[in-house]
Amino acid sequence: MASLAQYYQALADDDANAHGVAIARLQAAEVQARDANRSANAFPSSIPPASNLTSEAGTTLSEMTKRQLVSIQEKIVEFTKDNDFIYHQPIPGEASLSAIPKLPAAKAIPVSELYQGQDIQRIIGPDIFQRIVPMAVTESASLYDEEKAKLVRAETERVEIANDEMAASLDYLKLPDSLNILKGGMEQDSMTVDENFRRWCEELAGHAPFNSAFDQLNADKASIQSMLDQSMKQLDMEESVCEKMRSKYGDEWTQQPSSRLTATLRSDIKNYRAAIEEAGTSDAQLYSTFRQYESDFDEMRSAGETDEADVLYQRAMIKAGAARGKGKSGTPTVEEGNLLDEDFEGGPSVAEQIASVEELLRKLNLVKRERAQVLKDLKEKVS
Repeated sequence: MASLAQYYQALADDDANAHGVAIARLQAAEVQARDANRSANAFPSSIPPASNLTSEAGTTLSEMTKRQLVSIQEKIVEFTKDNDFIYHQPIPGEASLSAIPKLPAAKAIPVSELYQGQDIQRIIGPDIFQRIVPMAVTESASLYDEEKAKLVRAETERVEIANDEMAASLDYLKLPDSLNILKGGMEQDSMTVDENFRRWCEELAGHAPFNSAFDQLNADKASIQSMLDQSMKQLDMEESVCEKMRSKYGDEWTQQPSSRLTATLRSDIKNYRAAIEEAGTSDAQLYSTFRQYESDFDEMRSAGETDEADVLYQRAMIKAGAARGKGKSGTPTVEEGNLLDEDFEGGPSVAEQIASVEELLRKLNLVKRERAQVLKDLKEKVS
C-alpha cells in the first residue's frame, strides 16, 4: 500500500511539474515494491484452513507485487529520461520527501471542459455579476454621500443656532410685547394673557403659602444645628473622659487618644455647619425677595383659584403703562405730550424709536424666513 501511495503521488507530482520529486517518490516506491514482492514470494504454499485464504493466495500476491514493480520501473525510466533531456530538476533524497497528503474527495472541473463545443452562455444563463458596481466606485459614492450629509448637517446646525439666539435675544428684550406697552395701542379688551403667567397662577393656586415653607426650613435648620451641637458635645465629653482615665491609670490605660479617632467626625461636623450657614444665607435672601413680592404672589394665587388670570394680567399691563397720555375725558391729548419723549429731548422721539425697532424686527423675520428657504433649497439640491 505504501508503494502504491508513493506511485500515485509521483504521478500527481509529475502533473504538477515537480519532476525531480516524482522520480524520488518512484524510487522510494520501487524499494517498497521489491520488499513486497520478496515477501509475496516467501508466502507459504500450504495455507491453514482457518485463514480463510485459497491455495492460490501466494501466487496472486506475487503476481500483483511483480506487476506493481514493473510499472514503477517503467515510470522511473520514462520520468528520468524526460528530466535529463527537458526539465533538469534535481532529485531529492527519500528522507527529504514530504508526507503524502490526503486525496481530495472531489476535483473542480472548469465549465469550458464540461460543456465543450456547446453554447455555455445559453446553458448557465447571463452573468449575475455584470451589474455589480465595483467596490472602489461604491466607496467613492459613499464618501460623496457622507460629505453631502455632513454639509447639510452643518448648515442645519448653524440655522438652528441662529434661530435660537434670535429667539433668546427677543425673549430677553420682551419683544415684540414690550412695544405694545410703549406704544399704548392696546385696549383692555384686546389684551390676551400670557400662557406662562396663566400657568404660574394655576401652580400658585394649588400651592400652600410660602410662609409655612420658610418656617419649616427654619425649624429643620434649628434641629440640625442642635443635633450637630449635641454630637460635638458628646465627642468633647468622650475625649475628656479618655484623657482623665489616661492621667489616672497611666500606662495601664491602653485606649488610643480619641482626638485621632474622631478627627474625621469633627471635620464632617464642621463642614455641615458651614453648609448650614451658607444655606441660611441663601434662605434669608430668598425670604427677603419673597417678602418684597408677597402681595403679588397672593394676587396671583387668588387669580388662579378664581380663574381670573386674564383680569390680573390686564390690570398689571395697564399699571405698567399700557394706557398712557389720556386726559380727564379718557381720550389722548396732544398738548400734554409724552414724558418719555421729554426724557429723550434732543434725540429721536419714542415713537420714532418704536418704529425703528419694529422695522428691525421685520427685517429679522425676513432674514429668518430667507435662511429657512435657503436651507430648504440646499437640501433639495443635495438630494
